Amino acid sequence: MPPMSSVNEGSGQICLSVDPGVCRFKTKIVAKYVDGNIHFEIDTDCPHVKKLKGELPEELTPFDALKMPFSSNPVYNACGKVLAHSACPVPSALIKSAEVAAGFGLKRAVRFEFDC
Repeated sequence: MPPMSSVNEGSGQICLSVDPGVCRFKTKIVAKYVDGNIHFEIDTDCPHVKKLKGELPEELTPFDALKMPFSSNPVYNACGKVLAHSACPVPSALIKSAEVAAGFGLKRAVRFEFDC
């Protein structure tokens, strides 16, 4: 299985591919850490994920992206307004890509696997 993400070392840019499973609407996220803010570029076939462009804050610090509890997180709030399924992995992928782009997390593959 190919790696889930790649990083251009030292650039603060992360590319993450999301294969959501049964809906087949693949999404590619580019998270860039520039001047203390996270900027997302999202390429997707999903009509719901496409609506995130108008909902995600333009100025999003890594601390905003990682904010807890989930109910106070601006990424989850934006996704909650436009996504059709609560099991969609895109919100988590956005947060993971922001975390790694800002240097707060490690670049490791994340996956769900049904094994029973």
